[in-house]
Amino acid sequence: MTASSPYRGLAPFEDSELDALYFFGRERDTEIVVANLIAARLTVLYGPSGVGKSSLLLATVARTLRALPEAPLVVVFSSWGGDPARGLAAAVAELARVEPDGLVETLERLPSGQDVYLILDQAEEYFTYHESAGELEASLAAILRQPLRVNVLLSLREDALASLDRLKADVPNVYANVLRLDRLDRAAGRAAIVGPLSRWSELEHDEVVAEDALVERVLDGVGVGRIELGPGGVGAVEGNGGPRGIEAPYLQLVMQRMWDVERAAGSSVLRAATLDELGGAGEVVAHHLERAIDALTPAQQEIAARLFDHLVTPSGTKIAHEAPDLAAFAGASAAEVSPVLETLARHRILRTDETGRWEIFHDVLAGAVLGWKNRYEAERAVARARADARQRHRRLGFLAFGALVALALASMLAVFAFSQRGEARDQARVAKGGQLVASSLALLDSDPELALALAVEAADVDPTPQAEDALRDALAASRERTIVDVGHPLVSLELDRSGSQALVVGTDGVARLIELPGGDEAWSHEVDGAAAALAPDGKTVDIVLRRSLLVLDAENGKELGEPVRLAVPGDVERLVVSPDGRSAIVIAGKPRARVVSLATGAILGRVKQSTKVTAAAFGPSGRFVATGGVDRTARLWDARSWVPTHVLRGHVGRVLTVSYDRTGQLVATGSTDQTARIWRSGPGVLDTLLYGHTGYVQDVSFGREGQIVTASGDGTARTWGANGRPIQTLRGHRGAVTAATFAADGAVVTAGADGTVRIWDPGTSIELRPTEASGPSSPQTTARSGSGAVATAFGSAVRLRTAEGTRILRGHQDLVNAVSFSPDGRLLVTAGRDHDVVVWDVARGEPVHRFAEAHSASVADARFSPDGRWIVTAGPISARVWSVADWRSLGYLYGPKSLLEAVAFGPDSRTVVSREDDGTVRRYVCELCGDLDALTALARSRLRGTGRALTDDERARYLG
Repeated sequence: MTASSPYRGLAPFEDSELDALYFFGRERDTEIVVANLIAARLTVLYGPSGVGKSSLLLATVARTLRALPEAPLVVVFSSWGGDPARGLAAAVAELARVEPDGLVETLERLPSGQDVYLILDQAEEYFTYHESAGELEASLAAILRQPLRVNVLLSLREDALASLDRLKADVPNVYANVLRLDRLDRAAGRAAIVGPLSRWSELEHDEVVAEDALVERVLDGVGVGRIELGPGGVGAVEGNGGPRGIEAPYLQLVMQRMWDVERAAGSSVLRAATLDELGGAGEVVAHHLERAIDALTPAQQEIAARLFDHLVTPSGTKIAHEAPDLAAFAGASAAEVSPVLETLARHRILRTDETGRWEIFHDVLAGAVLGWKNRYEAERAVARARADARQRHRRLGFLAFGALVALALASMLAVFAFSQRGEARDQARVAKGGQLVASSLALLDSDPELALALAVEAADVDPTPQAEDALRDALAASRERTIVDVGHPLVSLELDRSGSQALVVGTDGVARLIELPGGDEAWSHEVDGAAAALAPDGKTVDIVLRRSLLVLDAENGKELGEPVRLAVPGDVERLVVSPDGRSAIVIAGKPRARVVSLATGAILGRVKQSTKVTAAAFGPSGRFVATGGVDRTARLWDARSWVPTHVLRGHVGRVLTVSYDRTGQLVATGSTDQTARIWRSGPGVLDTLLYGHTGYVQDVSFGREGQIVTASGDGTARTWGANGRPIQTLRGHRGAVTAATFAADGAVVTAGADGTVRIWDPGTSIELRPTEASGPSSPQTTARSGSGAVATAFGSAVRLRTAEGTRILRGHQDLVNAVSFSPDGRLLVTAGRDHDVVVWDVARGEPVHRFAEAHSASVADARFSPDGRWIVTAGPISARVWSVADWRSLGYLYGPKSLLEAVAFGPDSRTVVSREDDGTVRRYVCELCGDLDALTALARSRLRGTGRALTDDERARYLG
């Protein structure tokens, strides 16, 4: 048993004794996953792309389970093409040595008392290859409902977690036991570098060591956010200010390269100087793909670009194909494609899966592949433009020579020459515009403000429909409206009732009252910890300084009255004022938090976790209090007796924040386990789990309509619907987001470790105003087009009469609520009680597009805009706007307090008017429905508001 290297590069660790010996840094994660698999019938393991889920499951989890005294049957399955239910049944049968049958039947044939663990790895591929529910889901549901000794683990990428919603109907409590595998921390990353070298020395009797400086340099270089591989290129971006996670695939790739270079030179020391010679970690990773591409001929590179089109989706999901299919996609013969595949496989860019199909070697290469393909296509476009220009110039040279003989044609040739030169410049401009559009789209998730700036540049360079779409996408992703730089990392934030003032406390121990949105500082005052709170009436501010309570005038910060001494042990960390302003909870570093009178400082009561109290909140009436603690629980208290009424259990990390909604019926908690949870305060039971953050959830707050905002150490805030559905991710802070709350107008205000206060459009209400104008007419069940066509809904079908005759349009599964023609009469849109919206081609009587599950319930209305570019639909509590050009959603229009009855566009095709069943009429402005000029003006306005402009480095990188 031997290895050629202690590092795996991009190859995943396998289920082998050798790989297990070289696998370091995931010991604690292994224990947690194994314990959950043993204890629960269903476990969901998720994490970011490339975090190492497969390696963990194969190298340690599966092997640990097999080593249990009861010798369970452990099946690791990841073949999602074809019939996965049959494939899984065959895998179980082969290991158990029984005849294969259906999955449930095969498991039932196992010996009585046999424990079985089904580990379903890379399950996101199942949802990619199988767009509708199949036999596997029904089989899993049956397995989990029956008293079989079978436990299941589903492992999938974080961005595919919502796909499990499809299993809710059949698989009970699909989200009941969810684990997140985070990236390696620095200590684990160090173990992943040093541990394999020690093991190599032990097994191979060949001592190899790494310099401490190299270890530190590699860990710095492969931290999350340090290496960006995508359509925009390669570059370093800032972290979020907290402890930086380690990208395990990049770590392995860099260390493999270091191993190869040093061993080839005969060195037994891996040195920092060698890494510097290679250009650093970022260059090592970037050159991995480039070295493979350089090994291809120009003709083979053209084939590779076509292959990548079918191996990676635009969103970065890898897809596997057989070699003959890839040859057909590339428009090349098998003999031409085969050496390309072999070269890319030799350089670990491609590999074959269990069924022999070709796929991208590792998920983390998807961005690099997309980036290279986009750059390649842009460079080819520029090269073609230059070649055309050179050819034209040569042609012009011959013509100019002829002009010496025929002088009368000279002026005509000059005009022609300039026109050809202009055409070449036009082609170069088109290529540059396309490159800027691609870069903008690639940055939508990671840096929406930069994406917006690049989209504006693309519109300036080449004002095409593609540039308009990029602008629209960037405007939808960009949510920042104002940035106020306070100058010190912030730990707390509180708004007054109007939302025009923010009370913030920084790590410098100073409370400041900031005017919004301008950012002027009204006053500042020293405080203990973050112990500062606005009084309920907004006229005064209560602070604690050196364990004494002070009352300040909110207008000027001057002290009112004499300080009140607080009898509390330890340093005061937080002050939480009651709704009536008479008392407050003081958190001061002990398991108990004191409830004190703000008038006298006398202790009125105590609240206690089993360990340190970390957070507290009063309910809106002041009758109840919620606290959170290091003991991973939250507790609800009766504020008259200070007796706990409920203990809220479920978090697997410290509870850092608690909050009540405006009714007092819901309590939100946030935790170091990277989730927030919503609880019913009456019975004290879990209502909704909010998952998606990749850092501690440090704050959580409710809005007026039941929406929720969370703040996280991952550098983002997120907004959620009242039902827990994610709405927007607010990216922009250059560090942890420490606090987030809703302003009176529905905007979100956040504070962060980067020392800024930011105001956001949270995506929960797109500039809506109740209006006295008349609302839209009732939805039509019979509609007539300008050309005389008539559509009539009856039951779940539509009767369409045209000059060519009558057709029955069948496509809905329930009653059709509304029908409406496009302005030119060529399209018909129908809205149904089945939650769907269908667009039909009137001439052919066939569906053009179906918006499946357009809303969460019956769709009451659907209509075209007067210019025919948009469709607006009415769900129960929100409207939605769709693009007719590509059928994408522009977003939801939230705000109705009661059920929507009708919705329509105004004459300008940008205003949307809705009517609710209580008679309320609301007017929305669809900013994203404007033309290119309007979108460009809006984008420039937003960029001015946030002060975002391209840096010199960004100009050099993207604009050349």
